[in-house]
Amino acid sequence: MRIIEGKSGVWHLGPGGTVLLPHRYYRGGRLTEEGARELEQADIAQGAPTDRYNLTVVTSTACNLGCPYCFQNTDAAQPGRFDPPRIDKQVLDGPTIDRIVEFTRPRMERAAVRRLFVLLFGGEPLLNPWACRELLLRLAALGPVTASMVSNGVLLTPRKAERLEEVGLRSVQITLDGPKELHDSLRATRAGRGTYESILDNITAVQAATRLRFGLRLNTTAEGLPHLEGLVRSLAERVDPSRCTLDIAPVLNYAGMFDGVLDRSGGEVETILGAYTAALEAGFTVGWPGGGSCGFCGERDGASGAVINADGTLYSCWETIGKPGYEVGDIDGGYRSYPQDRWVSCGEFAERSTTRAASQAFEDALSVGLLELLRAHKRRAEAVTAG
Repeated sequence: MRIIEGKSGVWHLGPGGTVLLPHRYYRGGRLTEEGARELEQADIAQGAPTDRYNLTVVTSTACNLGCPYCFQNTDAAQPGRFDPPRIDKQVLDGPTIDRIVEFTRPRMERAAVRRLFVLLFGGEPLLNPWACRELLLRLAALGPVTASMVSNGVLLTPRKAERLEEVGLRSVQITLDGPKELHDSLRATRAGRGTYESILDNITAVQAATRLRFGLRLNTTAEGLPHLEGLVRSLAERVDPSRCTLDIAPVLNYAGMFDGVLDRSGGEVETILGAYTAALEAGFTVGWPGGGSCGFCGERDGASGAVINADGTLYSCWETIGKPGYEVGDIDGGYRSYPQDRWVSCGEFAERSTTRAASQAFEDALSVGLLELLRAHKRRAEAVTAG
């Protein structure tokens, strides 16, 4: 459980939710008996029981973009080029999909769940759209399937979106790297062409053709930080904010290949919170910071979910897919014996791989600022509804 002190009180973030306790419940840095009873009654130490099994499946490790900070790059691009070398190329095929179904069946039975949540991942999953659809179709034999996709959005047409929505796709996460000029300098095709306009045009067209929700992830660099609030406001003019969740993600310097990261100072926190304020005012959904464990990597050896590369290799987390030495098994033989440090949970690989890992002080300041902001926004909304 994360415990962070804020202006309004002390925030407790656990697997089962978030609770704000007044400062009076703490004396000498310790929780009083009254506070302990209040926290126990909130019952956030344990996550709510789930009836679903979680699968991340890579349909293609290849990508049509050449983002310089991507954690799947194995080296920087040559000067003047936009095609950094990447992890080994793998493509999900029909026989492997069948093996994934057989791998998943006993694990769902063991976990006593009947539903599936599937995250379609890459590379770029839409470089293999057949496998995206076929995977969801065949997994439906095990129970109801709900799916999400992490895509760069360049290949997301209304027709592809409609066909995937038919078999369970409900949301798509798409990343933007700043306003048009900055985005196009970072998130370009491997031939160097910009993608900002095509991505936003695709989101608009898919929103018109489907009921899909979008998660807009704003990757933020030192150069992009001053433009963050303006970017949020411009996005609200291009897409339907009521069907979008917005998240701001400071870029990390994976393996020392990208230096334009934030210094992680107090001033940066205020700028990011200003952008979140603009997002709420524009009608975007902003998620509450959480303290729960990930359904894919939070429990070892496939107890609650699994991460599967396109060739059937198992990894603990999406951050380690395709990285030599981080394999933890395969879908035919299951999980095998591996060094304990090879089981990586969310965020751990980034911290191991960069010399400028996120400082706890920065993360806590950003989390508590966002919690306070969301609390105030919720109170205003309740007041308007009551009035």
